[in-house]
Amino acid sequence: MKPLYNYGISQEDALTEYRALDIQKNDRLLCIASAGEIPLNLIALQALAIEAVDISQNQLFLAKLKLGACRALDPPEAASFLGFTEAPPEIRRRLFDRVASFIGEDERSFWRENMSAIGGGPVRVGRFEKYLGKFRNIGLLILGERKLRRLFEQETVREQQEFFDRFLSTAFLKAVFRVAFHPRVYRKRGIAVEGLKHSGQRNISDFFFSRFRDFCCATPARRNYYLQFSFWNRVLFPEALPEYLTGEGLARIRNHHENITWRLGSIQESLGKKPPGAFNKFHLSNIGDWMTREEYAGLLTLIAEKAAPSSKAVARYIHLDYPIPEALSGRLAREEGRAEELIKRDRFPFYNLVIMETR
Repeated sequence: MKPLYNYGISQEDALTEYRALDIQKNDRLLCIASAGEIPLNLIALQALAIEAVDISQNQLFLAKLKLGACRALDPPEAASFLGFTEAPPEIRRRLFDRVASFIGEDERSFWRENMSAIGGGPVRVGRFEKYLGKFRNIGLLILGERKLRRLFEQETVREQQEFFDRFLSTAFLKAVFRVAFHPRVYRKRGIAVEGLKHSGQRNISDFFFSRFRDFCCATPARRNYYLQFSFWNRVLFPEALPEYLTGEGLARIRNHHENITWRLGSIQESLGKKPPGAFNKFHLSNIGDWMTREEYAGLLTLIAEKAAPSSKAVARYIHLDYPIPEALSGRLAREEGRAEELIKRDRFPFYNLVIMETR
C-alpha cells in the first residue's frame, strides 16, 4: 500500500533553523511545510508570520492536523494523539472527534477516510517512518536495548560520547547501515525516487553512519525526540517533546495560530506572486536534493530579487551542494562558519547545513 505521505515528522531541527535565521518577532518567513515541525515549532518559539507551502496536499493535511491537535488538546493528549507517545487506537479516534472541529472540511474528509492512520498515530505512518521501523528491532538487537537506554542516564554530552565509543560503536551496526541505506534498498522504500536524483549509485550509508555518533551524542539524549523516536517509535521523556507540544509552546500556538498561512504549491510559485520585501526569512529544507541545478539557481535568483534587505535563508542537503550562481555574487553570500557550528549541535544532523544572507 502506498504511504499517505513521505514524512510523519519533518527532519529539520527547528532550534537550528531558529538560530541560523536569527528569528525575531514580526519576521516574515516563507518555508517548506513538510510534516509541519518547522512552522509549528517556530511559532511555538516566537510570534512571527509564516507562509508554509508544500507541493503535497497530504503533507499539508498532516501539518494542519498537528495544528488542530495543538488547538483542541492539552500537550499530553496531543502527543499521544499524534503518535509521539503511546495510546490505544480507540483513544486516538476519540481524540480526533475533538480535533476535527479545528481543521477544515477537506482535512476532516481525508482523515475520516484514513482512520487507520489516526489510530496508529499519524506521525508513525509516513514512508520514512515505516521504512525505519523495518530496521528498528535489528538496531536495538545489535546495540542492546538496555545498553542503549543507559545512554540516557549519562549526565553530560561528554559522558554520552564516551559511553557511545565504548559500548555502542560496532562494525555490525555499520553493516546494517550499509544495507538499510543502499540505493537499491532505500530507493522507493525509504524515500521517493525523486529525492535521490543526485545520489547516483553512491551508498549514502557511510555518510549517515558518520553522523550517527553526533545523532546519539551531540545533544542531551533525554531532550532529543528524533533520537528517541527513531529507536522506540515514541518519545521516552516528556522533556524531549517538540517545542509545539510543550505547555509554553502550545499556549503560544493557540495565541498565534493565525500567523501561519498554508499553501499548496511550490515555494517558487508562492514567492513569485508576492511583491519584493514580503519575506525576510526563508527555510528551503533540502529542496535542492529534489531539483536540477538550473531550477535551484532560479530559486536563489528569485530570493535575491524578492527578499527584503538583509534577509536570511537556510537550506539543507545530503547529495549535492549547489554553489551560489556567479550572477548572484555580491547579492547572496554564505555563512560557512556559522553553518558548521550549528550543525554540530543539531538534533537530527544527517543533513549538511547552508546559511545564506542577502546583501
